[in-house]
Amino acid sequence: MSATPTASHAWNLFSLTMENRFGNAWRSLVEPDSVAALAEEIAVGFGGMVASVDDEQDPHDATLWRFPDGSCVATGAFGLRRESPLPRQVVC
Repeated sequence: MSATPTASHAWNLFSLTMENRFGNAWRSLVEPDSVAALAEEIAVGFGGMVASVDDEQDPHDATLWRFPDGSCVATGAFGLRRESPLPRQVVC
């Protein structure tokens, strides 16, 4: 296992945490704000840096995070999902 935090590490922890705490039906059992908060906490905990910022962004929209290895996740009311890597010119 890589010592560098990756999007896969974050996704695995998020998925296992939600299913362990709430079961497979977590999407219908947990408030969207709580889902988003846990997803963001995991992204930060794995060294994620916000890769896209919009000052007028709706809090329910996705936030894109880049990890030290260059992999990315999106967080929001849907939880945490892996995303395609961003172009290198994006600075976190």
